[in-house]
Amino acid sequence: MIAETDRIQVRPLIEADLADYQRILRIPAMAVANGSPVATAPDLMANWFEQDRHSPFAFAVIDRVHHRFVGAIFYYQHEGPAQTRPVGTYDLGYFLEPTMWGKGLMPEAVQASFDLVVRGTAGPVTLWADCLITNHRSQRVLEKLGFVPGQPGVVQNPGADAVAVNWFSKQLG
Repeated sequence: MIAETDRIQVRPLIEADLADYQRILRIPAMAVANGSPVATAPDLMANWFEQDRHSPFAFAVIDRVHHRFVGAIFYYQHEGPAQTRPVGTYDLGYFLEPTMWGKGLMPEAVQASFDLVVRGTAGPVTLWADCLITNHRSQRVLEKLGFVPGQPGVVQNPGADAVAVNWFSKQLG
């Protein structure tokens, strides 16, 4: 499953992406944007990578101009007891290398990934996403993609303190 635009390719996340995944998440601006510790141990990041790679839909964002990994998009099974969790309900997560911020690449990449998720899921898809209240760039990405803002909340990021977030939702298909 691959989706492409003129500028990016969205393809499944593979083991060979680990080094770039860790490189990007070690960038201080990235840690601040996603509320994670600035100095995260490589083995912890490798654990995150394995969990992310095994999410229902895990995609690498490849810059087609420079042919390199610049970000990732993940669709995690929505939290809740399995017996009450609606089929086709996912939590969306993503990150992009800070040198690529402000160029419209993440909305383009996530939009391209929507088609892959819809093709890989039977029936309608409900998406949830959260971002730090202070992360206005991520909020703009979600708004550009047609996500509807919901109630603010608090989430516990692995290895970090609880953080205040804004929740968003969207229906696909």
